Amino acid sequence: MHDELAQVAQHTAARGRQLAGVVADLARPVLVVGSLMPVGELEVMFRSPELACVAVQEEEGQNRLGLVTRAHFTGALTGRLGYGRAVLERRPVTVVTDWSPLVVDAQASVADVATRSMERVGEHRYDDVLVHGTRWASASTADLMRALVGALAQRSTHDPLTLLQIRSTTWHSLTRRCALVGNGRTRVAIVLLDVRGMADLNARYGQAVGDSVLAELAARLTATLPQGCEAGRVDGNRFAVLATIPPADDIQAAATADWLRRHLVDSLAQPSGDVPPSAWPTLHSSVVWSVTGAADPDEMVREAEARLKQTPARI
Repeated sequence: MHDELAQVAQHTAARGRQLAGVVADLARPVLVVGSLMPVGELEVMFRSPELACVAVQEEEGQNRLGLVTRAHFTGALTGRLGYGRAVLERRPVTVVTDWSPLVVDAQASVADVATRSMERVGEHRYDDVLVHGTRWASASTADLMRALVGALAQRSTHDPLTLLQIRSTTWHSLTRRCALVGNGRTRVAIVLLDVRGMADLNARYGQAVGDSVLAELAARLTATLPQGCEAGRVDGNRFAVLATIPPADDIQAAATADWLRRHLVDSLAQPSGDVPPSAWPTLHSSVVWSVTGAADPDEMVREAEARLKQTPARI
């Protein structure tokens, strides 16, 4: 199993250094003890269930920093014949210390550190990692891999540029919402927002500015979403917002759906961030809501697309 995990870490590190964040996000302060401390005193410290490992500062010689993990310390005290404690109790901690632990910078990416961690061989492969920052800390290999797998799962369902749900995830959410309304009086609404003029914007300002515009629009959209709504990037320049409308008659439902559309469009109308005002795009929008007791997701998407073609910008 560890070989498969190592391959995941290596593949992910090659795709982007900031995937899953930096090690400082996972690190916890680590206790540093002197290498001349008796093993018996360290045993008392390890009685705390919160203590996973300790760093050991060499007090003589090369002034190295080593690591003692709970698992290896317990193994050393047990010993091959069960006499480890009696043999080691009065000896210095240095005899149970790993003097070549993996040491990384606090700002190193989780993907890179997970790769290096899983590349280790032998009995120390799953040891904690020492993290060097303003003060010493440690991060467990398990936490590193969990963060990495979580980031991969997030990437499989979300667009890396805008951080919004991808098309398949968004339409799955729409289908789920439609199924939940059933035969009740609640309704499902979908708002489409189309960013016009991206080809000209990219030609004039460059692809990087175009990406910044889409990322800024997505961030603004996420910040302005009413509670219970969700947004996705369903095409290169197109966003979708899903909402469930509380029980209402046809007139109230129409007013609520159009309020949502106007609210979103108005919130995105003015430029922001580092995007040049002249590069801020125009938006076309449409909204569709289901009738009482019936919500066909495919039909709603087709209707929203058709209406989008007929609507002017920012209306």
